[in-house]
Amino acid sequence: MKLEEFLYLLGEKIEVGIWKIFYITKNLLLPSPSQELPRSILGRLAKRAKTPHELLSLKLQLVFLVYLIFSLLLVFMNFWKIFIVVAFFYFLYLRYLLITNREFFIDYQPYRAFYLSLSIIATISYGGFIIVREYSTSPYHYYIYLLAVLATVLVFRHWFKSKYGRDYTYGVVEEVKGDLVRVYVHDDIAANVKPGYYWLPAVPDAEPGRIVKILVEEQTLRGAKPVRIIEVYME
Repeated sequence: MKLEEFLYLLGEKIEVGIWKIFYITKNLLLPSPSQELPRSILGRLAKRAKTPHELLSLKLQLVFLVYLIFSLLLVFMNFWKIFIVVAFFYFLYLRYLLITNREFFIDYQPYRAFYLSLSIIATISYGGFIIVREYSTSPYHYYIYLLAVLATVLVFRHWFKSKYGRDYTYGVVEEVKGDLVRVYVHDDIAANVKPGYYWLPAVPDAEPGRIVKILVEEQTLRGAKPVRIIEVYME
């Protein structure tokens, strides 16, 4: 390859790279709702998701979990400057993920409130731990701080359930067998229901393919459980 050709190709690659960086930066700083289906880099885990909504829910869970664990390691190793940088880019990406894919959430606002609020609580808690460790003069300061964090989480849980919580969810009838119907329920953070198939007592007009409204029952220290169909949507 001649020197001129090499320099031309190099310049072309650099130009493409600059435009990609500009495009990614613009999307992170100024995200907008997209009509394109969300893509997955989750491999086999993505096969559990039957809809874009569930794929996004799974992605949010994994991103949040990775952030919690990685930040915890940084805080305990006293790499607080790196923690600040990680937190900054995490919130940028979380905001991008929520806004860009908002059209694919079945119920957008509860997911936005849940993950943004918990992320803020986690970040402030980690930052507070760094401050307590730096200036604490007694082990009791740690206990008081942990109780304060726990109280904050409980207050958030109460607020979230009061504002977004509900005792019903929605599902799609998959199969009718005698006095039972097999219903597929999507991930529903507002009703605290896990996605999956549930056998429920049959009701009139509950035919395969129809959407149904389902009463759920709260279980202690576990997700809510669908118990019966309370409405069938004919269209």
